[in-house]
Amino acid sequence: MTQQDWYLKQCNITQYVLRNTNVFKGEIAPHISDKIRLIVVAKQQPTQKIYLDILNAISLTQDQVLVLTPSQLIIPANDIKTVVWFIDVKPEESWQNPLTIQTASLDQLAKAPQQKRLLWQQLCQYENYFHPERT
Repeated sequence: MTQQDWYLKQCNITQYVLRNTNVFKGEIAPHISDKIRLIVVAKQQPTQKIYLDILNAISLTQDQVLVLTPSQLIIPANDIKTVVWFIDVKPEESWQNPLTIQTASLDQLAKAPQQKRLLWQQLCQYENYFHPERT
């Protein structure tokens, strides 16, 4: 314990420790460029064939998709004007955005025709967001 820590403790002053200093450095807050058409929130980068098939079906390249982990999604929901697809991740209750798609894991999705159908309906609903130049 440093002398400063000891003094603060004697004065009953609670010290707060910033857990992730990169937030202040701007390293974590992702920049959403104009070319991004879909934000994927997943625990890790999706690599399954079904994921690549879905991107192909909606005519998006991987360069047009921003993949974030749940901890990187620090952008307020109101500030996002891009479709956000949560894969096997439940968004926090405070994070509400009408442009949201939620699915189970891609492995489960690949085996569930009903879930694939529901996903496809949602993707078709947001088609204008994926390709705004077509409208």
